[in-house]
Amino acid sequence: MTVRRGLRVVVASATTILATATFVGTAGVAAPIDGSDLRRDPVQFMPGDVEFYSIPDPIPDGRHGDLLRYQLVRASTGAGDATVFRIMYLSETVAGASTVVTGLAALDPASPVPAGGRPLLLHGHGTTGLADACAPSRAVDADRDFYATDFLGVENAASAGFAVVSTDYEGLGGPGIHPYLVGISEGRSMLDAGLAARQLPDIGAGDAVGLVGFSQGGHAAMFAAQLAGEWAPELSILGVVLGAPATEISTLARSGSERSEYGALTVSIVAGLVAGHPELEDQLPTVLSPSGIELLHLLGEHCFDESVPSMPGPPYVVADPTTVEPFASLLAVNNTGHVAVGAPILLFHGDGDRSVPPTHSEAMMQRLCTVGQLIERRVLAGGGHVDSADAAYRDGVAWLRGLADRTLEPSSTC
Repeated sequence: MTVRRGLRVVVASATTILATATFVGTAGVAAPIDGSDLRRDPVQFMPGDVEFYSIPDPIPDGRHGDLLRYQLVRASTGAGDATVFRIMYLSETVAGASTVVTGLAALDPASPVPAGGRPLLLHGHGTTGLADACAPSRAVDADRDFYATDFLGVENAASAGFAVVSTDYEGLGGPGIHPYLVGISEGRSMLDAGLAARQLPDIGAGDAVGLVGFSQGGHAAMFAAQLAGEWAPELSILGVVLGAPATEISTLARSGSERSEYGALTVSIVAGLVAGHPELEDQLPTVLSPSGIELLHLLGEHCFDESVPSMPGPPYVVADPTTVEPFASLLAVNNTGHVAVGAPILLFHGDGDRSVPPTHSEAMMQRLCTVGQLIERRVLAGGGHVDSADAAYRDGVAWLRGLADRTLEPSSTC
């Protein structure tokens, strides 16, 4: 299995940010990109038509979760092999403005559709970066599919009868910069992807939904679970699977003020806050140095694993953002696990994880236990960061299948 990236890519070195995996396909028939043409039915783009990613102007009216476009990426070649689509759909920013988000959907057409429809598996991927080039939907089945590794890991759930739906997140593939680790943005992106995928032809999706996410995607899945009842009440959440979730955002953001080698991580988290809350731009000098602000703008143009020759040098951080308002309050809001969700949680974390310390998910579990959440935490002996993703996509999907079939009773480690 290809090595995945998680939060480690922004803490390992302040000299590496990105390698672009741009989608390149065969020429197709161009579809209209005027937003006024997209207000009734979703537009099917020909395979390989790169105009798929042209942003509708104006963004069409509609409800969040409306499917605007879809494009065949890969057709199934037989039983157990998934058909994969790109999707573009309506969502909303943190401020409530209409936006479009892209993603991927996969299903096994040979898998029988049960009476209640196929259960959906909504997926949140690990950290790739802040720019459009980092979007997994651009990378899947391209010459360099590194950014799609997480999707390729969970795609096999289609053979277990799920309709798999993986969001790129707001700002990756759509307009603006990605609001990295901003939970409301991530959660809305995941839920709206599920609403949109149900509008694909012949997908046969029902109301039952499993949530799964790794690293940053674990953070996204938790927020999707918290938001689901209000944001997408038509979706019935079966359970939530988390692999090494990023839970303690304040702690991660503080790290750059304590150790200079973690400065790039702090800058990336602040960059995500600014993407979600543009009014913070003028207050950046209260927490970042001039070189940190310069790095922030570079992050908005790149992914997290490319060397950038003009990258500025540290120090990047001038003050602990958890002590400076409004950064402190916004970071605290993005810590997870303060409210119970109406579905069981299964959490995997390797005790050798050096990217997201296992003490972070333990702290979240303890918070959730105190508010009555049904949660099981499985510690992977000797496991690193990527091992949590493998377990979530293998054992976690089987757990969700058991919940969907009502053959499994979830347990708790509280």
